[in-house]
Amino acid sequence: MKRCTACILPDTFPGIRFDESGVCQYCLEAGEGNQPFAGESLKDKLETIIRDNRGHGRTYDALVAYSGGKDSTYLIHRLQSAYQLSILAVTFDNGYMSEASFRNMRTVLGRLNVDHLIVRPGQSSMNRIFAQSCGHRMYPDHLTKFGSGICISCIRMVSTMALRVAIEKGIPMVMLGNSPGQMIQSENELIFRDNTIPYALRRRLFKPLVDQLGDERLYDLLMLTREEYKTKPFPYTINPFPILGYDEQLIYREIAALGWSKPTDVDPNSTNCKLNSLGIKKHCETYHFHPYDFEMSMLVRQKIISRDEAIRRVSDPERITEVLAAEVEAALGELVPEW
Repeated sequence: MKRCTACILPDTFPGIRFDESGVCQYCLEAGEGNQPFAGESLKDKLETIIRDNRGHGRTYDALVAYSGGKDSTYLIHRLQSAYQLSILAVTFDNGYMSEASFRNMRTVLGRLNVDHLIVRPGQSSMNRIFAQSCGHRMYPDHLTKFGSGICISCIRMVSTMALRVAIEKGIPMVMLGNSPGQMIQSENELIFRDNTIPYALRRRLFKPLVDQLGDERLYDLLMLTREEYKTKPFPYTINPFPILGYDEQLIYREIAALGWSKPTDVDPNSTNCKLNSLGIKKHCETYHFHPYDFEMSMLVRQKIISRDEAIRRVSDPERITEVLAAEVEAALGELVPEW
């Protein structure tokens, strides 16, 4: 596989072009002064929203979707220490979380004195969604450039669950710990209200998946109901890292001081979830590029990690991904479709 000589994007990535030196168009554009989208310009807006929604007699100022991974762990610490927010950590347990991630959650949240809610929908329903998300092109190609079908389904369930809890408890802000490399690079993706997306359009995104499963009740896991979308005021969804800055080495140092330790039973691209490995395997088989290629290339261009480290994560020389993917696929069994 040919990869960009500056970042790591492969020649199988949709729309990729290389110059005579093997440098892709994304790196060339960055080198010409067209830097990757930076969210620093939204810092004043973020701080205004936080200031306007802090206190007011609420039990919680913000809900953090907490996976137990490094980014969401650091996000809770940062929001608490820098903005003095009262936080509810909410975990979506997909049934395939590393046990080490739960130990990390207990340790960190105990030290930070943060309330914690774990939500786990019926495993059978989740398994059906995860298995079908392995199927051939369940989501539009413009989304699968940035992640596997399994991750798209899981992250959407995380967002839906977080918003649903926020609505139920009157929490005005939902915070997500996405790194800059996980963003499609739009200001509208960093601070927004999810109910501005038309209900019918949202439903259309999941229609191929739900139609294949033949159970319309599954929409309630993937998106809010029509009535929930009408909630006023509707909570903000905020991705703070591209706005506040992202330093991976700093994150590891800060959360280690809180008692967090890196799990050993996950693939190189995750710090909390085994399901991720099956998503990687199926995505590579379908699209012939790694679902983390784009994220890693962005982190390299922003000098957050080295090119060698990015290649190590997607190549996985110890073949951890392969082992974990087989384990998860065996658990899903005959639910995983063939094509």
